[in-house]
Amino acid sequence: MFEEVISKISNKTKIPVYERSIENVLLACTKTTDIWQIARLAKEPFNLVSVIVDTLIEEGYLEVIEDKIVLSEKGKSTLNQLGIGFEDYTCPKCRGKGVLYELLDKDVIKEFLNIVKNRPEAIIKYDQGYIVPEDTLARVAMMDSRGDLRGRRIIILGDDDLVSIAIGLTKKAKEIAVVEIDERLTSFIKEIASKYGFTVDVYTKDLREPLPEELIGRFDVFETDPPETLKALKLFIGRGIAALRRPKSAGYFGLTLVDASLDKWREFQKVLLNEFNVVITDVIRDFNLYENWPYTEDMTGWKYIPIKVKPKENWFTSTWYRIETLSGSKGFNEPMVGEDIYVDEELATA
Repeated sequence: MFEEVISKISNKTKIPVYERSIENVLLACTKTTDIWQIARLAKEPFNLVSVIVDTLIEEGYLEVIEDKIVLSEKGKSTLNQLGIGFEDYTCPKCRGKGVLYELLDKDVIKEFLNIVKNRPEAIIKYDQGYIVPEDTLARVAMMDSRGDLRGRRIIILGDDDLVSIAIGLTKKAKEIAVVEIDERLTSFIKEIASKYGFTVDVYTKDLREPLPEELIGRFDVFETDPPETLKALKLFIGRGIAALRRPKSAGYFGLTLVDASLDKWREFQKVLLNEFNVVITDVIRDFNLYENWPYTEDMTGWKYIPIKVKPKENWFTSTWYRIETLSGSKGFNEPMVGEDIYVDEELATA
């Protein structure tokens, strides 16, 4: 049905587009008129959603009314003809996470929510975007529920979400280490750890350089939230695996459908299974909700968006992965110095 639309979209972008991609955007438009929320609901790369919306406007399936994206009569008729739709059955309490951060110690929650108010602002240089603080706490709750917190040695690779601080406040981990390129954040983490009386070993370091030898094979758990080029994913998760000390160690990381297509997911999952030889134990959709960052107009996706309006509500979400190592698992600690790990065709937020 959408052959001509797909052909036009394919002439505008190299991101893979499918008939289902068109359907996903049209279905998102049945729930919202906000371009940012359309991207959130469509579960397609943001840059692709922008091109699809622009093309569907050209083809008369969508209309723009006062900066709102609305279905035209043609669009409504098409959906009726297809007979497709969806409803949201997500648990309103945990938002589909399966854990409640509210079950953590009340003092931990209170102190962490106060601490994050003073952290440095997210900057585009390092592709930073902060999840809402409640979701940082939910990450810690999930770790605890899987036996990955108490008495464990934990390394955080890039910590703009301050997971190390949330873990430190619980006083349950045996050891915490952070490798982070941004000196503003490493200074902040050191200051907070000292103030609250727990220890975090902090390394101000570009992860394109190999991890120091003292960090290799030392930890039980790693956590990271990398940029979403294939290079960056292999780099950050590979470094994390290299830091783990034995089979059945665990790793946590985020992966979006905003900066990464399912085609990219497939390629990266091949790396996980075939190169790193690990197993995926959990994939929790929309686990992480991000605060809107201050550099929206400077990100790559801004040039694609058909309506130049800033987001009014949080819209960027990511899926939370948990992996485990097994006998024969191996990481990646080779240098990538000087390589661009922040940009590819699909990345909208860098």
